[in-house]
Amino acid sequence: MENPELFAPCGTYCGVCPYLIAYKTNDDKLKEKLAKMLPIKPEEIVCDGCNSDNPLYFCKMCAMKKCVNEKGFESCADCSEAPCETIEKFPFKEFIKRVKWDLAYRKNHSKEEWLAKTIEINSCPSCNSIAHWRANVCKSCGAQLEKRYI
Repeated sequence: MENPELFAPCGTYCGVCPYLIAYKTNDDKLKEKLAKMLPIKPEEIVCDGCNSDNPLYFCKMCAMKKCVNEKGFESCADCSEAPCETIEKFPFKEFIKRVKWDLAYRKNHSKEEWLAKTIEINSCPSCNSIAHWRANVCKSCGAQLEKRYI
Protein backbone atom coordinates (compact mmCIF):
# COMPACT_ATOMS: atom_id res chain seq x y z
CA MET A 1 0.00 0.00 0.00
CA GLU A 2 1.15 3.52 -0.73
CA ASN A 3 2.07 6.15 1.85
CA PRO A 4 -0.97 6.80 4.12
CA GLU A 5 -0.14 10.52 4.22
CA LEU A 6 -1.16 10.60 0.56
CA PHE A 7 -4.73 9.41 1.19
CA ALA A 8 -6.61 12.69 1.43
CA PRO A 9 -9.54 13.09 3.83
CA CYS A 10 -11.78 14.05 0.89
CA GLY A 11 -11.24 10.58 -0.56
CA THR A 12 -8.75 11.47 -3.29
CA TYR A 13 -5.13 10.35 -3.68
CA CYS A 14 -2.55 13.12 -3.09
CA GLY A 15 -0.01 11.23 -5.20
CA VAL A 16 -1.66 12.67 -8.32
CA CYS A 17 -2.25 16.17 -6.92
CA PRO A 18 -0.69 18.93 -9.04
CA TYR A 19 0.39 20.88 -5.94
CA LEU A 20 2.18 17.92 -4.37
CA ILE A 21 3.78 16.93 -7.68
CA ALA A 22 4.92 20.52 -8.37
CA TYR A 23 6.52 20.64 -4.92
CA LYS A 24 8.09 17.17 -5.00
CA THR A 25 9.53 17.63 -8.50
CA ASN A 26 10.40 21.29 -7.98
CA ASP A 27 8.49 22.17 -11.16
CA ASP A 28 8.71 25.97 -11.13
CA LYS A 29 6.56 26.39 -14.24
CA LEU A 30 3.73 24.31 -12.73
CA LYS A 31 4.11 26.14 -9.39
CA GLU A 32 3.68 29.47 -11.16
CA LYS A 33 0.53 28.28 -12.90
CA LEU A 34 -0.96 26.78 -9.74
CA ALA A 35 -0.07 29.76 -7.56
CA LYS A 36 -2.27 32.00 -9.69
CA MET A 37 -5.27 29.79 -8.95
CA LEU A 38 -5.23 30.30 -5.17
CA PRO A 39 -3.62 33.10 -5.32
CA ILE A 40 -0.30 32.55 -3.56
CA LYS A 41 3.36 32.88 -4.43
CA PRO A 42 4.93 29.90 -6.22
CA GLU A 43 7.41 29.40 -3.36
CA GLU A 44 4.45 28.91 -1.00
CA ILE A 45 3.54 25.69 -2.77
CA VAL A 46 4.87 23.25 -0.22
CA CYS A 47 3.07 19.96 0.43
CA ASP A 48 3.88 16.42 1.52
CA GLY A 49 0.24 15.25 1.44
CA CYS A 50 -2.99 16.12 3.21
CA ASN A 51 -2.34 13.84 6.19
CA SER A 52 1.32 14.77 6.58
CA ASP A 53 2.74 17.27 9.02
CA ASN A 54 3.35 19.49 6.00
CA PRO A 55 0.13 19.83 3.93
CA LEU A 56 -0.54 22.68 1.52
CA TYR A 57 -1.74 25.65 3.57
CA PHE A 58 -5.16 25.46 1.87
CA CYS A 59 -5.56 21.83 2.93
CA LYS A 60 -4.88 22.69 6.58
CA MET A 61 -8.21 24.54 6.72
CA CYS A 62 -10.23 22.31 4.37
CA ALA A 63 -13.86 21.87 5.45
CA MET A 64 -13.88 18.29 4.17
CA LYS A 65 -10.82 17.43 6.27
CA LYS A 66 -12.43 19.03 9.34
CA CYS A 67 -15.66 17.06 8.82
CA VAL A 68 -13.85 13.75 8.32
CA ASN A 69 -11.79 14.30 11.47
CA GLU A 70 -14.86 15.25 13.51
CA LYS A 71 -16.68 12.11 12.39
CA GLY A 72 -13.64 9.91 13.02
CA PHE A 73 -13.50 8.64 9.44
CA GLU A 74 -10.43 8.03 7.29
CA SER A 75 -12.07 9.83 4.37
CA CYS A 76 -15.35 10.98 2.89
CA ALA A 77 -15.49 7.55 1.25
CA ASP A 78 -16.43 6.14 4.68
CA CYS A 79 -19.43 8.47 5.05
CA SER A 80 -22.90 7.43 3.91
CA GLU A 81 -23.79 11.11 3.34
CA ALA A 82 -21.06 11.68 0.71
CA PRO A 83 -21.15 13.48 -1.59
CA CYS A 84 -22.65 16.07 0.73
CA GLU A 85 -23.13 19.82 0.98
CA THR A 86 -19.57 20.27 2.30
CA ILE A 87 -18.23 18.71 -0.90
CA GLU A 88 -20.68 20.59 -3.13
CA LYS A 89 -19.64 23.92 -1.59
CA PHE A 90 -15.92 23.32 -2.11
CA PRO A 91 -14.54 26.41 -3.92
CA PHE A 92 -12.87 24.56 -6.83
CA LYS A 93 -15.60 23.12 -9.06
CA GLU A 94 -13.22 21.00 -11.11
CA PHE A 95 -12.00 19.35 -7.91
CA ILE A 96 -15.58 18.54 -6.88
CA LYS A 97 -15.87 16.39 -10.02
CA ARG A 98 -12.65 14.64 -9.03
CA VAL A 99 -13.86 13.96 -5.48
CA LYS A 100 -17.18 12.62 -6.77
CA TRP A 101 -15.38 10.26 -9.17
CA ASP A 102 -13.23 8.92 -6.34
CA LEU A 103 -16.20 8.48 -4.01
CA ALA A 104 -18.28 6.72 -6.67
CA TYR A 105 -15.42 4.37 -7.53
CA ARG A 106 -14.76 3.59 -3.87
CA LYS A 107 -18.40 2.60 -3.30
CA ASN A 108 -17.93 -0.42 -5.58
CA HIS A 109 -14.25 -1.21 -5.12
CA SER A 110 -11.74 -1.79 -2.37
CA LYS A 111 -9.27 0.89 -1.34
CA GLU A 112 -6.52 -1.10 -3.06
CA GLU A 113 -8.50 -1.38 -6.31
CA TRP A 114 -9.30 2.35 -6.20
CA LEU A 115 -5.64 3.24 -5.68
CA ALA A 116 -4.55 0.95 -8.52
CA LYS A 117 -7.18 2.48 -10.85
CA THR A 118 -6.18 6.03 -9.83
CA ILE A 119 -2.53 5.32 -10.60
CA GLU A 120 -3.46 3.55 -13.84
CA ILE A 121 -5.55 6.39 -15.25
CA ASN A 122 -2.96 8.99 -14.23
CA SER A 123 -0.05 7.10 -15.77
CA CYS A 124 1.21 8.05 -19.20
CA PRO A 125 0.31 5.35 -21.76
CA SER A 126 3.64 5.93 -23.53
CA CYS A 127 6.21 6.01 -20.72
CA ASN A 128 4.17 5.03 -17.62
CA SER A 129 5.18 8.18 -15.66
CA ILE A 130 2.57 9.37 -13.19
CA ALA A 131 0.99 12.69 -14.11
CA HIS A 132 -1.08 14.99 -11.94
CA TRP A 133 -4.81 14.62 -12.42
CA ARG A 134 -5.16 17.89 -14.37
CA ALA A 135 -2.27 17.26 -16.79
CA ASN A 136 -2.98 17.14 -20.52
CA VAL A 137 0.59 16.33 -21.55
CA CYS A 138 3.12 13.97 -19.96
CA LYS A 139 6.04 15.94 -18.48
CA SER A 140 8.40 13.00 -19.09
CA CYS A 141 7.78 12.19 -22.75
CA GLY A 142 5.37 14.81 -24.10
CA ALA A 143 2.59 12.34 -24.95
CA GLN A 144 -0.99 13.62 -24.91
CA LEU A 145 -2.97 12.39 -21.92
CA GLU A 146 -6.65 11.54 -22.08
CA LYS A 147 -9.20 13.44 -19.98
CA ARG A 148 -9.87 11.81 -16.66
CA TYR A 149 -12.51 12.24 -13.96
CA ILE A 150 -15.35 13.25 -16.26
